[in-house]
Amino acid sequence: MSVARSPTSSQYQALYQSTVQEAAAGGSLLMGKLVAAARTQLQTREAACRELRERDALATSAKHLRNWEAELCKRYPQALLDAFANPDATRKAGTQSIADVAFDELELMDEVQVQTSVTLARTQQVAMLAAEASLAELNTLICSTLGLVAVNAERNPLRPQVYISALQAVVEQTQLPPETQLDWLVAMGTTLGQELRALYVQLCAALRGQGVVAAGYAVVPAPSGLGVGRGVAHGLYQQPATVATAVAAQLGQKPAATGLVAPTMGQDNTLLTLDKLRRLLAGELEAPSALSAKERFAQQFSQEFEEGDFQSDAHVTDFDATVPAALEALTELKQVDAFVQRIQHRRSTAAESPAGETTIEAIRAHLRSQAHGLAQTLSLEVVSLMVDNIAHDPRLLTPVQQLIRRLEPALLRLALVDPRLFSNKQHPARMLVQEVASHSLAYASTQDSGFTEFLSGVSQAIAPLEQAAIEDAEPFEEVLQRLQNAWAQAALVSAQSRELAKQALQQAEKRNLLAEEIGREIADHPEAVQVPDVVMDFLCGPWAQVVAFARMGGASSEGAADKYHAVISALLWSAHPELTRKDIAKLTRLVPLLLANLREGLETIRYPGTKTSVFLEALMGLHQAAFRAAKAPPAPLQAQPAVDAVVPAKRSYLVDDSNPWLAPQEALASNFMDLPDATSDSSAPVYVPDLLQDGQHTSQEPTEVPALSSLALGSWIELWVKDQWVRTQLTWASPHGTLFLFTNAQGATQSMTRRSGDKLVAAGHVRVISDRPVVDGALNAVAQMALRNSVNTTY
Repeated sequence: MSVARSPTSSQYQALYQSTVQEAAAGGSLLMGKLVAAARTQLQTREAACRELRERDALATSAKHLRNWEAELCKRYPQALLDAFANPDATRKAGTQSIADVAFDELELMDEVQVQTSVTLARTQQVAMLAAEASLAELNTLICSTLGLVAVNAERNPLRPQVYISALQAVVEQTQLPPETQLDWLVAMGTTLGQELRALYVQLCAALRGQGVVAAGYAVVPAPSGLGVGRGVAHGLYQQPATVATAVAAQLGQKPAATGLVAPTMGQDNTLLTLDKLRRLLAGELEAPSALSAKERFAQQFSQEFEEGDFQSDAHVTDFDATVPAALEALTELKQVDAFVQRIQHRRSTAAESPAGETTIEAIRAHLRSQAHGLAQTLSLEVVSLMVDNIAHDPRLLTPVQQLIRRLEPALLRLALVDPRLFSNKQHPARMLVQEVASHSLAYASTQDSGFTEFLSGVSQAIAPLEQAAIEDAEPFEEVLQRLQNAWAQAALVSAQSRELAKQALQQAEKRNLLAEEIGREIADHPEAVQVPDVVMDFLCGPWAQVVAFARMGGASSEGAADKYHAVISALLWSAHPELTRKDIAKLTRLVPLLLANLREGLETIRYPGTKTSVFLEALMGLHQAAFRAAKAPPAPLQAQPAVDAVVPAKRSYLVDDSNPWLAPQEALASNFMDLPDATSDSSAPVYVPDLLQDGQHTSQEPTEVPALSSLALGSWIELWVKDQWVRTQLTWASPHGTLFLFTNAQGATQSMTRRSGDKLVAAGHVRVISDRPVVDGALNAVAQMALRNSVNTTY
């Protein structure tokens, strides 16, 4: 969304620059305070530590900090200045710890990397909450100096995330052991928030003193996204009114009245944290372990009470002896209330369900009671969270969300026998969910042609999984294979046309690359600088395409490539004003043969006849001028002033410009859409066919639309065509990223160059529906929730 700019932005520009530079210059003093606070905390921890190895590690960490203090203070200002000057990179790096934890990358991380992510996230949380009020005011003033009439907090380069990102970068530059770096970051986190709060108050006073008028906060719809847990409302939401609210929304908690959030006093052993999720994916939790008394109580309590099987006259067992101790432990951890509330919620949910119908909560509780070990318990939790996220994904139509819900019981049963089913992206169960979700994105509405058949086919295919005994992944593999075969059969005709389109585009790019090489050779010819631009543009453009096509074997006659290549020298000579005057007889003999070869060659690539006629008319004009000059009396010789050597003009090439030329038959085969420039070069034809049909306008609102070249294959987009949104999928991209092929639900293809795609993006006529697999996004949300749990938990 574009943001309006204030008319006073120019007068504030210098003030903005000076404010940023002043903040960066203060980095040295700030780092000194962070180091002092970290040194004190490390010494305190060392004094309280009873374990010799840990105490020695803390002492070593403190020693390294003393040795690096001067260098850290020297480097931090420059790191801040670099971060302030590159807000886009900082925006990504600064929010990495909160928003961009990738589920599939966790298995490759070690314990220290996970702890570092948690530490940075906790530091960001504490810093933002500590600086809440002053940061909110600073956002209004900084945005005003940027010329924005409404506050956009992400445009403020002085926000805490940027300071944390720069701090991490400077600490990493020491190349000390990760454990030492982590000690420093932990120790510096709390102090950073306090110092930023004071800095923001100082900067706000300075900006107000310079007469800066604060920009206003605007409540605007934000793009909908994936949920991060059960019960989370999905869809459009409003911009948080305060920083604390924003951070709390990110961290999934209520902001504390003091501005700081107290960590949980204990940790539920089954709580899904980032480290446990990493260990689960790495297979480190699969070995069964002996249950502690609390775990035995929790399992028995769940089995007896949560499933509703408790009987007042149940016989006494050894379990009774463990109840007091377990209840005492739960009371100490302040978890009894939360535990009872969960049970009451599940019971109320079950009570509201139709008679005789088993709720998903009851199924979850039953399977949790059957779980042995932490790996199975956490696997069940990951499955439930993933399904919840997908079932609330606003990109999926409601009937599709319900289909995904139907798969959950089978997925849960599979998790008990295959705890690592989601660590493998090619696992049949994961692929089944992804394929169903991905294919459903072809339909923007339940009224779209083909949606009813799609829904019925999937519903029938997954029905056996609801009753099957799940002992391994084979039932899912069978259903997946059955669906893929059915989809492939239905798409057989469209697959053939798509393959023909892809072959046409592959040939076009290959020919364009070869033509570009030929064009560069022509431009480097010694006589090229003396030849008129109209001829050079033709030789480096259409004729280079002719020669390239012949070299690729596209011309029928033998020796066609050599013949067409010989035309280059002949045409250069015939258009050279000085050379032709000296040998008019040769020009007279050459012209008929030259024209015949030109027409023949252009016909091989089906070059438009109108453009052929335009060029030949211009060429004949040059030849007639040469004939007239030869008949005129020679001019008297005069001394000519010295001139500099002619420098050949810099020419642009179609492939370099991401705008390769397609012959009409290639354009027709791929339903090519070309959006020419306002000052289009005459060498490239304009071919704009009818676009994809049966598009539907949806309520999906776009956010920032990336360039087509950055989209992954399989991404779904919508094009605004003829007053409607047309939904289509990126099914192929050329090896050099110059041509793209899209296919809609009905199998109709659409191709375009990268330049045309960029024009559509710039005009707001493209919006991305899904640029990554739905399951990947849902599992990433699970990882983000695990990170939030880690941030709010004391180890």
